[in-house]
Amino acid sequence: MGEFRLEIGSETECQKRGAAVLLSSETCPGCSSAAPHRLTFEEFFIELEQGRMLDARQGGLVVGRSGPEDDIPMYRHFGRGIFEVVGLMQGGEFIVSKLATEKHRDWLEEINQETGEWPADLSLEPSPVASIINTNLLPEWGGLWISYQFVVNRFATAKWLDELLWRNATANDNNVVGQFSR
Repeated sequence: MGEFRLEIGSETECQKRGAAVLLSSETCPGCSSAAPHRLTFEEFFIELEQGRMLDARQGGLVVGRSGPEDDIPMYRHFGRGIFEVVGLMQGGEFIVSKLATEKHRDWLEEINQETGEWPADLSLEPSPVASIINTNLLPEWGGLWISYQFVVNRFATAKWLDELLWRNATANDNNVVGQFSR
């Protein structure tokens, strides 16, 4: 059997300028912007194993941590064993799986333009397609593991929750949800 080797990078690219930013650097040498929070493969999987990171790649309704100081970091793998914060979200928003994002991107962008007051009493009825990502117990910098996904704002999530759940659950052609009717 072949030997397994994992090469861990020592830098990531600046999202603004593309310049190399060492993992030990707090700013980009090319533009002086703050480097995003980054974790190595080992650090990331320790966080995941200890419950300080949740796998959100399948998507779902994010609950908890919804105050202005309670942003939830979203981490994406950038290759060479480095995970980097690519954005922040809050409870009450919906993260759509990669497959559902690819299938329904136009509709998602359309509904995400809607704005208004977020209902404080957002409730979720039990359903075979309901997917919940509970962030209430995550510590600071504990976050969500994502791929290339779409985040729907709170207002649009509240208005379109049933449809978001259904489209997210049925995006994969091999899903088990097909046995359930709407």
